[in-house]
Amino acid sequence: MSQNPFADDPTTQAEYFEGRWISKGKTYTTRDVSAINDRLASEITRINSRRSLSAEAKQIAIARAYRDARDRITAMKQAETDHITSERTRLSRKLFGFEGNADPQTVIVRRDAADRAAKLDSPEAAARALSMAEANGDAYMAQAIAGQANANMWNDVVNTYLDTHPEAGAAAQQWRELPDPDDGVWKLQQAMTYTVMQPQELGGMPDYQVDRLADTVLDGNAPTAA
Repeated sequence: MSQNPFADDPTTQAEYFEGRWISKGKTYTTRDVSAINDRLASEITRINSRRSLSAEAKQIAIARAYRDARDRITAMKQAETDHITSERTRLSRKLFGFEGNADPQTVIVRRDAADRAAKLDSPEAAARALSMAEANGDAYMAQAIAGQANANMWNDVVNTYLDTHPEAGAAAQQWRELPDPDDGVWKLQQAMTYTVMQPQELGGMPDYQVDRLADTVLDGNAPTAA
């Protein structure tokens, strides 16, 4: 079996079918989250079934189980965000930055282009400057403008640049498909994906109180969930 070409993209679900990998579409990593929530539910059932535990000891054990599930899911959420951010940075550098070694004159030209692009203060100004740079065949200036547009999230300008540079190819496609971790809608969707419902036994207490409860020791021994 060949290597999955979608393995580095956490937002793409893929399957191996008839000798090749195919994308099944965009998804979010819910399987592991569901597994953690299922384990938490089972743990709470076991705790509540233990007649040897007092009501207080049961609540402490449930607080511990919930905290563990919450922290695991929070870590998964952060890992996804970090991976996407890293990939966007890598692709942005490839598409809009300057990779590889260059002679001193080229370095000066690139730096000048970046300085001029940094002075653009609106997407309209960037679009005009990009059109002029492309018309003049100034590849370094066009790339610098696209980089500035990307930094400022002037997506129309970025898309114009990418549309006129087919050599960007797969990197551009990958970059476009990756979610933006700063996008409010994506943040909300991610928060809904990486969530754990607080057990009713904890009464809706804030997490700092849950943590304090989970650290409680009764009679010199912390209650266990097993």
